[in-house]
Amino acid sequence: MKSTLKWMLGAAFLATSAMGATTGQAEEIRIGVGCPAVPVCGDWVWAEDLAAKLKADGFEATVYPGGALGKDPELVDQLAQGLLQFGLTNFVMINEIDPRIQGFMAPYMFDSMDHMFRTVDETDILASIDGSMQKQGIRIAGLIGLGGTVGIFNSKKPIETPADLEGMRIRAIDATQTKLIEEWGASSVVIDMPEFMTGMQQGMADGYVNPPVVALIFQHTDYLKYYTDSGSGTPFRSALMSNDWYESLSDEDRAKIDAAIKHTNDKNRDWTEVAAAKELEQLREKGVEITSLTPEAREDFIARSKAAWPSLMPADAIEAFVAAAEKTRR
Repeated sequence: MKSTLKWMLGAAFLATSAMGATTGQAEEIRIGVGCPAVPVCGDWVWAEDLAAKLKADGFEATVYPGGALGKDPELVDQLAQGLLQFGLTNFVMINEIDPRIQGFMAPYMFDSMDHMFRTVDETDILASIDGSMQKQGIRIAGLIGLGGTVGIFNSKKPIETPADLEGMRIRAIDATQTKLIEEWGASSVVIDMPEFMTGMQQGMADGYVNPPVVALIFQHTDYLKYYTDSGSGTPFRSALMSNDWYESLSDEDRAKIDAAIKHTNDKNRDWTEVAAAKELEQLREKGVEITSLTPEAREDFIARSKAAWPSLMPADAIEAFVAAAEKTRR
């Protein structure tokens, strides 16, 4: 990641040409989104809400959905170079610089999405992580809710306890998630999401750990017919912003950008709550069988998940997040 964030040959000239010496209102503010333009995708909704607010404030803003501006690493390169103003990516793009970000989605760290959002708002942890990102030319505009919490999808059978995962191979987003999946009792394999269906059809994976919205967006419900509502993590997407572009703005325009981001993040909190309330019924309508955990099974998942926390983030980060979660618990 650090190498990908370095200036490429000629990038300084390109960024200067793109930004010019004028304010942000003299140029198009581009917002890159990986998912398609569908209402169930929080990234796209956030981007459209931001664009609408920016336009209302006199800026030119355009959303580019469906990966039109490239995959996540390419968006990050463009952001770091000042060639792209906003990009929505997965947490891995931050994790490669500051692994503390995983604390915000660690399984069973928080009781709910609201609890996680309170920790974002009422502690300085995200601001500290943002400081690490700014050194790489990127700011964190927000952590974007997707809907409900993380559960377990698979194509084989209902998962009621960790023992039911024995013999299954579950897709992991990256190497750090493999430890969690293995603690639960399954084997794991790292597969990029665009290749997941091919991998499953080839027998490489039986399912994945994700919130309901992922299966709904990518229409994986045709194959993943079992979902365990395990509440094992508070998922988010990363709203990132070019630091060079932001710093080039006038004080007046920067204040407008700050206000637009806050407005959009506030709307996302409301959207997340509404989306979460609908997801399980949407899965049922797609023929997915929903399994809820007994209190005993949940405690088993919690214990196994906490054993994996050290593989997700440094020990001091675990202590900081546990303290922050307790402070913001209602």
